[in-house]
Amino acid sequence: MEDLVFRTQVQWSGTGNEGEGQLTIGEEVLPCSSPENMGGKGVGVSPEELLIGSVSSCYSGTLFTLLTKIGLPVDRINISAEGFVSDYPVKTKFSQLILHPTIIGGDSSKQSDYEEAAAKARIFCFIGKAIEGNVDYRVGTVHVKELLVRQGKIDELVEKFYQKLMEQPYFSSMFAERNVSVETLKERQKQFISKLANENAPDKNHSDIEQMKKRHPFSTTPERAEIWLNLMEETMTEIQLPQATIELLVGKMNRLMKPLLNES
Repeated sequence: MEDLVFRTQVQWSGTGNEGEGQLTIGEEVLPCSSPENMGGKGVGVSPEELLIGSVSSCYSGTLFTLLTKIGLPVDRINISAEGFVSDYPVKTKFSQLILHPTIIGGDSSKQSDYEEAAAKARIFCFIGKAIEGNVDYRVGTVHVKELLVRQGKIDELVEKFYQKLMEQPYFSSMFAERNVSVETLKERQKQFISKLANENAPDKNHSDIEQMKKRHPFSTTPERAEIWLNLMEETMTEIQLPQATIELLVGKMNRLMKPLLNES
């Protein structure tokens, strides 16, 4: 048996709610202060948020491990957490913490099994145990969301697509001239296609178009856009995505690409 030690450093200046500081965790430096709704400066993260984040991160890892161990499908976990401070400003007690897990890539027909696992993860989470008896720590609503395309398939799609794309002289030379990191593009593309496949259509959420513009601050021609889309569709077919899924994704990509076109 071994005793482990974890260390952080805090630099602080100022009295009470007027104070602020910097929290150093490893190589990360985070500004911190009391929260604005409790009379503080609201700079950076607050102790309350750090407590919520600490429990949430431990819980999410515990839940993912548990789901994998018992054989329930999961691609990733999102946690929405709420922390409640009661009797402010008289006694001021951090009284309740509620975690609402969303199981991405789960099997919705097994909702009750996920809820049972979520409750067990609360018991097993050892950071959660640290606040047990002092804070009403509980699991709230458990959401299970199925994926149209799993992340592993999306990763395969993007890797093969960029192999094809880099064989196109225009795209390979453009990336070289602009000093573009293809590996970074791949990672962003994997995240973005996952969102396209498994969340709302882009025409319902203009933020998708804005993100596309930020990632690609240059225009392209209809001809080059067609090459890009054809290569993407060809790759989707190669990795055997269902035809309905291909049509859905290509349609979304086509709509997103239109604002980038220079048709002059």
